[in-house]
Amino acid sequence: MQPNQISTNLLNKPLFDPTFLNVDYYFNKVLVAIDWFKHLQAGSTIYLVSYILSLFGLTMIIYCLVRLVEIYLEEHEHLKHAIAETMAHEEEVSAGTKNERWDHIQDLVNSTNPSDWRLSVIEADTILEGLLDAKGYHGAGIGEKLKSISPGDLASMQAAWEAHLVRNRIAHEGSEYDLSQRDARRTIQLYELVFRELGFL
Repeated sequence: MQPNQISTNLLNKPLFDPTFLNVDYYFNKVLVAIDWFKHLQAGSTIYLVSYILSLFGLTMIIYCLVRLVEIYLEEHEHLKHAIAETMAHEEEVSAGTKNERWDHIQDLVNSTNPSDWRLSVIEADTILEGLLDAKGYHGAGIGEKLKSISPGDLASMQAAWEAHLVRNRIAHEGSEYDLSQRDARRTIQLYELVFRELGFL
């Protein structure tokens, strides 16, 4: 085929012949690009919203943890104060109970009624037994408890024995035992020596 013939053939072809320009192909490419751009924008928005929500959630978690620590410290401090107040109150009540019992014994022994003198000794002996029990001394009665104590463990051992023997005479002889107020006071003084050593007074 001659060159002139080839040029004539090319000029005779239409401008938008699919052989030279595929309009559908490029149009599809544009649509794909637009669709990709739309997805990209939507995805970016989702990522942004997710990031903001995640940041908000992380901030709330940190805030909650900080508040939990603060609440724990506040409760711990409050508990310390509550325990301290409770212990102080118990000590006051205990001291008050001791003083009340001892004051009652003093009132009895200083009474003008002889039966009160006997009762003061019996009350003091009851306190002595409780103190020995609290110290871990075992026995069926005060006598056996005192026997279980090593001589060096209780300096006022003799005073405890003398006072307890007076109580036994009151219990066994009753009104036949002539207990003077002077003897009752001396017996209470013996109990006082023991009580001070055992920490009751």
